[in-house]
Amino acid sequence: MRHLKIFAVELVGKTLCIRPQGEGSAFRYQDLHIEANAIRAELAKPTVNSLIVDLEQMEYFGSEFIGALVSMLREVRNRGGKACFCSARPQMLQVLQNMSLFRLWPHYETRDVAIAAMAEG
Repeated sequence: MRHLKIFAVELVGKTLCIRPQGEGSAFRYQDLHIEANAIRAELAKPTVNSLIVDLEQMEYFGSEFIGALVSMLREVRNRGGKACFCSARPQMLQVLQNMSLFRLWPHYETRDVAIAAMAEG
């Protein structure tokens, strides 16, 4: 697994799994955008067709952080790939539901279930 300052990144088959490390409100704006751009570059590779955003370690994130995540998720969707969230804690689930993000990208209870869903069809 490759670790950036903010995200742990792992390629599982053709699925890029990213896991934010720490609190989303504490990240420096510049670091967040540098890493989001690096991840979008990975998503542009033909060997990647899906993205999982693993929120297991997140308690909260600010608007800049969610904006960076949405830009990554859109990158995959715009290329015809699939994307999802997984392992969100109850508070994070509520935030994502309030933002209506599950209408665009589903949430799976665990990373393993998300990996299996991304590998289908």
